[in-house]
Amino acid sequence: MNTTSKVITGFLAGASLGILTGILLAPNSGKKTREQITDKTKDLKNRMVGTYDDVKKAYNKEVEALLNTGKSGIDSLKSTLKV
Repeated sequence: MNTTSKVITGFLAGASLGILTGILLAPNSGKKTREQITDKTKDLKNRMVGTYDDVKKAYNKEVEALLNTGKSGIDSLKSTLKV
C-alpha cells in the first residue's frame, strides 16, 4: 500500500469515527437537530440578505455621490470655457 492510499484510508477511518461519535453523543434527537439546522440556516440567510442590502445601499450612495461630483465638474468646466 502506497503513502497516498494510507493517508486516504486514515482520513476515511477518522471521518467515520467522528461521524459515529457525533451520532452517539448527540444531545438532541434527529428531528430536533434538523429543526435547529433549519432555523440557523434561515437566520444566516436573513443576515446575509440584510448585509447585501446594506452594501447595495452604500454602493448606490457612493455611485450617486461620484456622479454628482462628475456633473459638478463638467458644469464648472463648461462655465469656465463658456460653452
